Amino acid sequence: MERYISAIGFSPNLVTRPIIANGVSSGDTIQIIRPEQNTENAETRVSNAIENVQSTLNGAVNSVDIEVHTISNLDFSAVVEQCSEIIVDGEPPVVCLGAGATDIHIPLTVAATAHQHQIKSTMMYSDLEATANNIDIPALTSRLPGRARDTFRLVAEADAETGISLAELADTQEKARSTVGRHIQSLEKHGFVRTTRKEKSKQAFVTSLGRITYRGMRDASV
Repeated sequence: MERYISAIGFSPNLVTRPIIANGVSSGDTIQIIRPEQNTENAETRVSNAIENVQSTLNGAVNSVDIEVHTISNLDFSAVVEQCSEIIVDGEPPVVCLGAGATDIHIPLTVAATAHQHQIKSTMMYSDLEATANNIDIPALTSRLPGRARDTFRLVAEADAETGISLAELADTQEKARSTVGRHIQSLEKHGFVRTTRKEKSKQAFVTSLGRITYRGMRDASV
């Protein structure tokens, strides 16, 4: 059984489409996060949206469990913390992004990024393409392994298309290939680089997380 987490606003489709695209099944739990509304009209619209989500998903499968979390304190940090608590309270969830008021879905995105390793997967609804797809959130909380920083810089500065071989990394740094191999293994484990085999050599390439990290290193000591 899956556990889904999604913000909600006035549009139920933004909630249901990612869940259905992921493959909702009977017995799944849908945790909906919503803000407390200031007007009766807005409250009615959100309540109707939640009812629509329940009827749509129960129409797609036999039965799903809907849990509603209403957030009244919309201080940004407080909402991030509440979203964080919901994410870690249970089995690794499927987090659905792209729905709900900015007061909720931006803090939910921040919390999902912070808990990237505690999330099963992330779905996002695209307004431009009107589709829901699985996305990879960069593990921005990962720490760059200290002993591998020089090796990482060389990989980050290498040609993005061809990468750099472990032999080149070892020769450039005048280090043993076994040492460079351990560096690359550690960097790959934390998501900063990826490797492929090219004939008898292994090529290292910087990842999206690695590029983001390297940009931060250019102006600051990491």
